[in-house]
Parts: sequence; C-alpha cells; structure tokens
Amino acid sequence: MVRDSVFNVDGQFLEIEMGRCLNCGHVVDLTLLKTRQMEKSRRTAKEEEVLV
Repeated sequence: MVRDSVFNVDGQFLEIEMGRCLNCGHVVDLTLLKTRQMEKSRRTAKEEEVLV
C-alpha cells in the first residue's frame, strides 16, 4: 500500500487521502479507515470496563 491523493477537478479544491495497493490497484479511504479503527478501540475499551 502507498499513500495517494485524489483531487476534485470540478472547481472546488478537495483532497482526499487514499491508500492504493501497488499490486491490484485497490483503493482505501484512509480517513474512514482511521475512524472505524477509533470506534472499534472505543467499543473494546467500554467492554473491558464492564468486565472489570
């Protein structure tokens, strides 16, 4: 995976950071991935609090 950026060419400046696989070209939105990982870690932390 390498970092890549996608730019909007419709006049508004919008840059989205993506991860792109060099082998197959699969693209992952890094912002969404980061948000999902944070939510998962929050849920795990809450579950551990309930168990204690």
